[in-house]
Amino acid sequence: MPSRRTVLGTVGVATASTLTGCSWLQSGNGSVDLTVFNQTGASYTVEIGFFDDGASEGAARAYSSPLEIEPDGEVSREAVVETGRYLVRYRAYEDHSRLTDEDHVHFIPSGDDTESLTFDIRETGELTRR
Repeated sequence: MPSRRTVLGTVGVATASTLTGCSWLQSGNGSVDLTVFNQTGASYTVEIGFFDDGASEGAARAYSSPLEIEPDGEVSREAVVETGRYLVRYRAYEDHSRLTDEDHVHFIPSGDDTESLTFDIRETGELTRR
């Protein structure tokens, strides 16, 4: 008959292994990083929203944030949303006030565990996806 210490040790290892497996499955979903490069001499505010394609309109917004980008600068945000399909809407404001671009792109995961969405602000004030 095994000792109490042996039984408790075995149960502890089994529990830890089970939990480790669960956390691996959750982190296996991945996330999407966001980066905006400002290729101009002006400051910009870029409002970006990720909207879940399959959700109802009220629950569709998965992420929304204004980004302040200095001239010739960049702003990055890690893990803004879980990996998935999104409609990404954006607005760019030169000098934080004058609207220069408003549009959307569709984000579809590549499946290579390095999911990211990157934009450049061009001299025209328009955002272009890399």
